[in-house]
Amino acid sequence: MENKLIYKVYDFFNNIIYPHGIKLSSASSEVMSEKICPVTGLNISMQPKNSKFLSASGVKWHYENNRKVFDKVLVPRLTDSYKSKDVNIQFREIAHSIRNADSNPRNNTRRAIQKLLDEKDSLFNNMQLIDKTKIQEAGMSSTIL
Repeated sequence: MENKLIYKVYDFFNNIIYPHGIKLSSASSEVMSEKICPVTGLNISMQPKNSKFLSASGVKWHYENNRKVFDKVLVPRLTDSYKSKDVNIQFREIAHSIRNADSNPRNNTRRAIQKLLDEKDSLFNNMQLIDKTKIQEAGMSSTIL
């Protein structure tokens, strides 16, 4: 019990000194890597180990424990129609917005490429017209069709 309190104090000071990235814990003197959401850059170590993005529970944690970050980083992700809704609905919508920020560019690019390739009246192979980086961004291989 007492050790857990010490770790929390060290984590608090480490978050102040090193807000992002790797931090050192003085209590154990081993390097601990902090899980970071790739979209927001916020700490997601309070979530399950397999989490990649800030989830609704992580948004709720920031709401309860770090209100400044919540107001500055997460609230702008809400559309006007959701600002008057219940806070739990707002948490889910913020998490949904974060996931969309990662997946929408990839999905939209893939759809646009597929639409270009699916044209029936095309005389030529349109695959040569598509930038290779866009094909990789869409998660497609250049050998399709």
